[in-house]
Amino acid sequence: MAKSSLGDSALRWKRYYRWTSKRPPRDLLLQTLNHVEWEGTRARGRLAIELGFGAGTDTLELLRRGWSVVAVDGQESAATILAKRVPPRWRPRLTILVGPMEELQLPRADLVYASFSLPFCRPERFPELWSTIRSSLQGGGHFAGQLFGDQDEWHGERPFSFHSRREVVRLCRGWKVEMLRETVEEGRSFEGPKHWHFFDLILEQPPTRKAPGQGPRDPKSSKS
Repeated sequence: MAKSSLGDSALRWKRYYRWTSKRPPRDLLLQTLNHVEWEGTRARGRLAIELGFGAGTDTLELLRRGWSVVAVDGQESAATILAKRVPPRWRPRLTILVGPMEELQLPRADLVYASFSLPFCRPERFPELWSTIRSSLQGGGHFAGQLFGDQDEWHGERPFSFHSRREVVRLCRGWKVEMLRETVEEGRSFEGPKHWHFFDLILEQPPTRKAPGQGPRDPKSSKS
């Protein structure tokens, strides 16, 4: 019975990836990248982590813009699909990791992007995951993604993480909030009609402050 359940779940994910593979990059990602580029940050040499890359469309957009990407997903089928979609010239800048996002050690990054994936973390693991995201970001780095609200149709039905607006505001403390947008609407999911409640977030990690009296380091004085 357990094996059948796992098999059914894997099949649903494969169908979901096919359903989403032809969509354009999500607007939240484009807004985030445009904002980062507006700040004058060049993509070359920058690292993005995508949590829950799914069919890989947003990963491909990051690669197209010159980012290096660590793409994380819990489904092996997602890794297979993404590997097939990546042009050979971009592959050296892509690392694919398969496993639960809350159990992986994340490298230091300039962007953590999580499109509708963080709610799939179980509530008891969410604080740990949020802390890991925060600690993985370089000073001046960004987080972009969504959280489910407590009015969402799935609240109380599925073992996902849901947050009230007050809780979302609390999670944003210590960040520079570039966007906090709440959406409550009737729409669709892969499974059919759905009442949505979610928060779009773009958050900036405050730059690391130098200790008093600490000036620029003389490159000649250190070895690398």
